[in-house]
Amino acid sequence: MVVAHRPSRKTGTIGVTRSRSPYLLVVVATFAVVVTFAVAVTFLVRAVAPTPAAAAPAQVAPRLDPVAVDSVEYRNAKARYDAASSSLADAQQTEANASTEIDQLAAEDTDITTELASQTQQRKQALVDAVSARRNLRILAVENYVRGAGTGETDTTFEDLDAETAVLGSQTLTEATTVGQRVKADRAGDALHITASTMNDLLARRVDGRARRDALEQTRSRAAGDVQRFTSDLATAQVALEQARVTAVVVGTDFQLVALDAYTRAADSADSTNGSCHITWWALAGITRVESKHGTYGGATLLANGDTSRPIIGIPLDGTNDTAVIADTDGGALDGDPVYDHAVGPMQFIPSTWRRWAADGNGDGSRDPNNIYDAALAAAHYLCAASAMDSDDAMTRGFLAYNHSDAYAANVLQWAHTYATFPVP
Repeated sequence: MVVAHRPSRKTGTIGVTRSRSPYLLVVVATFAVVVTFAVAVTFLVRAVAPTPAAAAPAQVAPRLDPVAVDSVEYRNAKARYDAASSSLADAQQTEANASTEIDQLAAEDTDITTELASQTQQRKQALVDAVSARRNLRILAVENYVRGAGTGETDTTFEDLDAETAVLGSQTLTEATTVGQRVKADRAGDALHITASTMNDLLARRVDGRARRDALEQTRSRAAGDVQRFTSDLATAQVALEQARVTAVVVGTDFQLVALDAYTRAADSADSTNGSCHITWWALAGITRVESKHGTYGGATLLANGDTSRPIIGIPLDGTNDTAVIADTDGGALDGDPVYDHAVGPMQFIPSTWRRWAADGNGDGSRDPNNIYDAALAAAHYLCAASAMDSDDAMTRGFLAYNHSDAYAANVLQWAHTYATFPVP
């Protein structure tokens, strides 16, 4: 417990001890703390309603992203987040696949339309060729008839050799022309048949492609709606996951991630302000472990923004229970008692001490001893003002300034060394 001055009777950490007998312990708490020197602990946790509305989660430092956490809430939130993420990925893939196939079908439709135009032109040309060939064949047939080819007179006698040669040549030419026109007509007929078949195939493909494209448009539309819905679901799940992660317990420790973030932030800030202090996050963690079990004493817990779910208020400093007498200094604003002061918050600040060292550890514009960020930064500045924190002896001096008890300082130092083994990125 942070005290404002040194009374003849010193307030202990969540409890009491007399300065003349630091090893006289009065155990009044309902939970056991494994310590080298046990310090009797107890809190008067006032029955107040939990915070009615949760504030936004703290923005945990990116360097703590690799830190593993665990809790039932976190696992459930992670499962919901993973499900929303998977659903979104599936919807996005469906939308992308539909878009890709629609583009392919559109390109094929363009190619088919172009080919249909070409086949239509070829068919027109074949039709022209067929009509021309038939007309020419009719003309040749008339010419042959006129020359007698169609009279049955095959025994014509020519007295003039030149005339005979001319007639025979004309007949040969006519016959050759007729054969050519018949070939042309046949080819035109074949072309008409081929183009008709090709165009029918192309038209069938275009009908099928357009039907498929219409179906894909509906699929893409549904997928786009799913993407929008799952994006919203994922955003909601991400907020819940971040909040659950912040309040989850750091694997391998007994504190929440929000507490670790508060300790590391406070140590970094205090070091930047007082470069000779060299305070560590685990020194702050040792204090908070002994003071309030990292803000969880009496059924409290740390919320995602660092506030305690209910105020943690120590016993009245009225001279009983081996405490010093500290009359009210804040009109009961922090501890609810207008007669005597009580230590408050996860780091157990006496109101008068808080008034001097109050800090805004999370940058929200408020200074609240019931917020782990604010309390940790205030405690860091308080400790650094009392002593450097770069060795066991120095830390012990700082812890004694926090609470004038050798047993308390030894207990905090032991917990600090325990936490020092936890690797922070």
